[in-house]
Amino acid sequence: MSDAWRLLDTGHLPAAANMALDRVILTARSKDLVPNTVRFLQFSPHCVLVGYHQAVELEVEEEYCRQHGIDINRRITGGGNLYWDESQLGWEIYARKDTPGIPIRLPDLYRMMCECAVAGLARLGVKAHYRPANDIEVAGRKICGSGGTEYGNAFLYQGSLLTDFDVDTMVKCLKLPVEKLKDKQVKSFKERVTCLRGVLGYLPPIETIKQAMAQGFAEVLGVKLEPGGLTREEEQMLARELPRFQSDEWIRGTRTPVQDNYLSTAEYKAPGGLIRVSLRLDRTRGIIKSVFITGDFFAYPERSILDLEAVLKNSSSQASHVLKTVREFFAANEVRIPGVEADDIYHALYLAINKAGEDNEQVAL
Repeated sequence: MSDAWRLLDTGHLPAAANMALDRVILTARSKDLVPNTVRFLQFSPHCVLVGYHQAVELEVEEEYCRQHGIDINRRITGGGNLYWDESQLGWEIYARKDTPGIPIRLPDLYRMMCECAVAGLARLGVKAHYRPANDIEVAGRKICGSGGTEYGNAFLYQGSLLTDFDVDTMVKCLKLPVEKLKDKQVKSFKERVTCLRGVLGYLPPIETIKQAMAQGFAEVLGVKLEPGGLTREEEQMLARELPRFQSDEWIRGTRTPVQDNYLSTAEYKAPGGLIRVSLRLDRTRGIIKSVFITGDFFAYPERSILDLEAVLKNSSSQASHVLKTVREFFAANEVRIPGVEADDIYHALYLAINKAGEDNEQVAL
């Protein structure tokens, strides 16, 4: 074991307070006012969080949230929209970038941070795996997403562990690539995620989960975690920051650049089966924000379609780039889908993109 890190458990807090604390602790660490820290956080009331660069009106079903008392706020980190109910457990790592043993390269940093959570889940009897770039999965189903940011010479890396999750509410309060789809497709989307209760058949007490996760962090980081609270400086900083994180200016993100969140769907009949594609497109920037691929085909390896969706997320929607991405993915991963080739998947994607009027490049189908 090397350094002692602080283990901070802030319990259930409203979204604005949790988001303000992200800024406070990161700032305090960058100024060497606090030690490296592992934080556990929870939310009450339940809430929707958008990523720093997202627009609320494009990512959140605001009327549904208002009617059901769901808070809306904005993270200081990037990434996508998330729904948090009171049962979910958030984990965060705050550290100096020059901390011994912490990788400098971002892909290596992401992997190490996620391996901390993987080790914690193992102590609960859950066999989880890291899926690049920033997800943790169990048997091909996502159980934890993650992401981070930095400030000065410090970084924050955070994750959301699904414990006992209400997927139906998530689908209703977020604008996802399954909106308005058929029940069978929505069911397939739900099967992309899982939670601790679903994996174990029961939900361990939250303190047991926290203890296991803390042990996993300590093991992978090679540190000793010592329980501690917020310092006086952090509490003072929180009092100053909280009004900003409660403000419409912060939540609405008035400086957010113009974006788009167009939902487009398409079907393509390949010899091996019907391919259905649903895309969320930012037509302004030419970006595939998220993609959902289903059909009555059989893919080997089984998880290949999930991995392809991850590769396509936040990538260019230009036809030539999509074609190159799909072909390279099939080749690199030795994907085999009887009766379905890489170009068939591309055709389905292209139909959805073209339907949205996004890609004007003339590509022969």
